[in-house]
Amino acid sequence: MKRILTILALGSVATAAHAQIPVIDSTNYAVAQKTAQTTDEILSTNKEVLETVNETLKAVTGDRGSVSNPLQSVALGSGFNVSSVPSFDSLLSGGVPNFGNLSGDIAEVATTFINGLKLVKSLSGSDNSSHAGDQSYQELLNTVLGVSALITGSQQAVQSRQQSLEQAASQIGSAEDIKGSIDQNTQLQVQAGLTINELIGVMNGAVASMQAENQRRLTDISNTKKALTYNAD
Repeated sequence: MKRILTILALGSVATAAHAQIPVIDSTNYAVAQKTAQTTDEILSTNKEVLETVNETLKAVTGDRGSVSNPLQSVALGSGFNVSSVPSFDSLLSGGVPNFGNLSGDIAEVATTFINGLKLVKSLSGSDNSSHAGDQSYQELLNTVLGVSALITGSQQAVQSRQQSLEQAASQIGSAEDIKGSIDQNTQLQVQAGLTINELIGVMNGAVASMQAENQRRLTDISNTKKALTYNAD
């Protein structure tokens, strides 16, 4: 009996010992490996996508003043612009040219031009005359002086603008990303608008010149009519 119990006990120990040995399922293991590999690939892909998104966001947002600001002076720069020319009717004060804050060399050229014509101050010879002919003459004189300054300044501006545009052209394509290129293009559009505005200002000067001439002719017609009209008084 003891012998039988001993054999059963040894069998139980052997069974227990055998049950503690891990069993590897090759099929499940292969599936687990494949799942882990796929997960790792997905995480890697997501990381690349995130990096691409961040790169894209960086390329289309933020300040690009370092590439667009140098183009701010293409149109006007620090030189002449039409808005600096005072109103034509204020250019002569007591017969003396007054160009306000207009560049000194431009004012000098215009003043030299008008002085070279050796014009009289008034047609009647009177100062501060209210005669229509004198008023019209004064208006025409102011316009000639203003247009002279406008022409001189515009000629200088064209030369300066040519150099600025050539320099700006050399900077096109230097931006490192799309945001920089967009800002450069936007700045050039603004400068183009300012240039067009300068052109409008010059055309306004031409129109003012025609208006002064028409005013002068109208005054002459009126004065002629007055001279030829018999006055019984």
